[in-house]
Amino acid sequence: MRKLKKKIRQLIIGFLLQIRTKNGYYAIDMNTDEMGLGARIINMLEILLYCDTKGYIPLIQFNYKEKNNKNDYFGELFYYKKEEALRHPKIKYTAIRDTSNLVWKNYDKHLRLNMAKDLFEKYLGFNQEILEEVNAFTNHWFTEKQVLGIHYRGTDKTVEASEVPYEELLNYIRQILTDNTALNLVFISSDDVQAIHYLINSNLSIPVVFRDDMIRSKTGEPIHLTQNNSKSIINRDAIVNCLILSRCSYLLKTASLLSDCSVIFNPDLRVSVINAPYSHATYWPTSEINETALINKND
Repeated sequence: MRKLKKKIRQLIIGFLLQIRTKNGYYAIDMNTDEMGLGARIINMLEILLYCDTKGYIPLIQFNYKEKNNKNDYFGELFYYKKEEALRHPKIKYTAIRDTSNLVWKNYDKHLRLNMAKDLFEKYLGFNQEILEEVNAFTNHWFTEKQVLGIHYRGTDKTVEASEVPYEELLNYIRQILTDNTALNLVFISSDDVQAIHYLINSNLSIPVVFRDDMIRSKTGEPIHLTQNNSKSIINRDAIVNCLILSRCSYLLKTASLLSDCSVIFNPDLRVSVINAPYSHATYWPTSEINETALINKND
């Protein structure tokens, strides 16, 4: 019955899009609380590739149960580069939970790291205030530094991948610093405030810095699934950290689509991945990154 309902939903969405794309615009509303920003960016790239293949002008919205008509969650982060997207007529958006709701699903199988950044930059850019914050942080801390970026995803990620204890993370950091003596600064990004405190107090041989995010989990509860947390603030914290990680010299990460996006935005970034997601939670670009970057192949 579940598969039947999913198929019916696909057909209805497909029918609506067939009608609504006759004017050349492909307008999708990612309307769900189940996707974090990393997953939304990956789904967005699939939509961009589909539109690029078919000749449509992509239009995208982000929405949540937190209904606030004053918030353009997509527009708070990104802007359109195509003139047709900037001056589009009044459009009806078609709501989806993710791209599996679409009849043409699985365009992620056609995406590759060597083309995803160019695809993004063909249609979209980051809002100026986002880039200004990233530039201010990296200019202050990263100038003349070789930076080891750490992305430690705590909270709900144990549902999708094995947990990485703090002590294991620290051992990997120390090994990388031993093998790469030019690294002279650690930047850590994490939704888990305890992980940040642990690293700061771990007596590493080089300084540890972090961005002072507005929202972090102190209890282990996932911040993007917590109803009262502002999605605008969560998304801003996420995209700024993602872009700061993309400017590091070396990235050590746990399983997370958000820091996978850091590699998308800097495909030349050197990466080591501590843990792989379980097979049911492995998608592109994780699959491509982990071909060469996964430390423990038996994970």
